[in-house]
Amino acid sequence: MSTPNVTTLGRLPAESSEAPSSLSAQTFDSLAAAEPVWRELETRGRLTPYQRFDWIRAYMESGFGAKGDIAILTLSAASRPIALVPFLIQRRFGLRIAQIIGMPISNGDAVIFDPDFIHLLTRDALRSAFKTLPADLVNFHCVAPHAGPTANPLLAFPHTPSPDHFYANELVPGDTPYIEQSLPHKRRTNIKRSRRRLAEALGEVRLEHAQSADDIDAMLEIFLEQRSARFKTMGIENVFARPHFRTFFRRLCVEGLGQDRPAMRVHALYAGDTVVATSLGTYGANHYSQYINSTDSGEASRYSLMGVTLSLLVDELRETGVTGLDMGLGDFDYKLDWTRKTVVHDIVIANSALGRAATPLLRNARSLKRTIKQTPQLWRAARALQSFKTALSGRKKG
Repeated sequence: MSTPNVTTLGRLPAESSEAPSSLSAQTFDSLAAAEPVWRELETRGRLTPYQRFDWIRAYMESGFGAKGDIAILTLSAASRPIALVPFLIQRRFGLRIAQIIGMPISNGDAVIFDPDFIHLLTRDALRSAFKTLPADLVNFHCVAPHAGPTANPLLAFPHTPSPDHFYANELVPGDTPYIEQSLPHKRRTNIKRSRRRLAEALGEVRLEHAQSADDIDAMLEIFLEQRSARFKTMGIENVFARPHFRTFFRRLCVEGLGQDRPAMRVHALYAGDTVVATSLGTYGANHYSQYINSTDSGEASRYSLMGVTLSLLVDELRETGVTGLDMGLGDFDYKLDWTRKTVVHDIVIANSALGRAATPLLRNARSLKRTIKQTPQLWRAARALQSFKTALSGRKKG
């Protein structure tokens, strides 16, 4: 196990005789070296599921091609870890860029932190910690305004809106079905009617999650078939069928068997013996993030399959003590039944003159992407171009 580099960031004002008097930054150069600190901090910290140790380890070992130098930055107060940020430092266009490991497939970047010490995670303290990294700039994407009830300390830095919106909500507690409590009459009537007609056409409607490796394999195969059918009609590639995604999903689902809050779980909506929809999601301590879903494109597609799936899934989550739900990035109308649209932010922090020169270029590129995604005519044109490229690639392979 490698020894972390330790940098003392300075004296802190003591609020009591027992308050920590110094803050230090440590950098681990491997996941294994950081694992004990990381897992312990997860037990008391605020984090998104996408900064869980299990998620990031699976990402690094599933073949996504993430190359660079690992730098797991931890901040400690009086030798007690209070925050952790898992970075990968990569060279691009002559720049050393530090970004959260797994950023390309996650739904948001975040610091793992102990909320009891949030007052120590000031902009100056974080700035000093980031400066210890061997990077020209530190780059965060899709940073949410809050981590649970706590304001996100990263937003003390200058920030700009991300290209995509994030969809999240707190789950209202109670014994009454969620749709009866929270959805308008017309929508809940549509969901109940869909469930009833599904049962009449195909058999009993129920939601189940995989409880064995065989279940996982069967459900994931159906997920991929359903996703491929949908993407084919859209004229785009099913990226989730790529080998690294297959490996990633299966590994996390298998590792999570028997866990109350697994890093990934696959649910399937059955109508009789037929799987008509699936949901893959990841858990935090009291949070569930729906990562990706799929629905049948055949006869069952006449019904509100995702509405029925989510009505049953949300009730299951509430029964098990989950109080937060998100449906990730991307604007789709059905998400508004269950979550609220939230603006998330990008942050670029320069560590060098080269980083300062590159910062406006990165910000402008993300701003252009947001303009395209949030302008319907431009987004339709971009999607059409993507479909053309997919079709052209398919002809070349053929």
